[in-house]
Amino acid sequence: MSRLERKTAAIGAGSSGIGLATALRFVAEGARVFIAGRRQDELNKTVATISGGVAAIRGDVANPDGLDRLFAAVREKASSIDVLFANAGLGGMAPEAR
Repeated sequence: MSRLERKTAAIGAGSSGIGLATALRFVAEGARVFIAGRRQDELNKTVATISGGVAAIRGDVANPDGLDRLFAAVREKASSIDVLFANAGLGGMAPEAR
């Protein structure tokens, strides 16, 4: 049995970068995965890439309404969340210190 078999995971910002890599790994380990993201096109690509074991919910997890939408989707389709991966962030380039 895989480590995450029969477990439910929710991943914030799961359609690219670290969130996508985590979703891929969790599905490979047997988890049922719910990913949240702001861009529907990216969510659709992610679902097609993973092809099974993942559901995508459009919403910004930095916003309480987005979190409510994610948790409502999980509540509707699964009994609980076993793993919560709070992945969200922004980055930018800072000028070099001189």
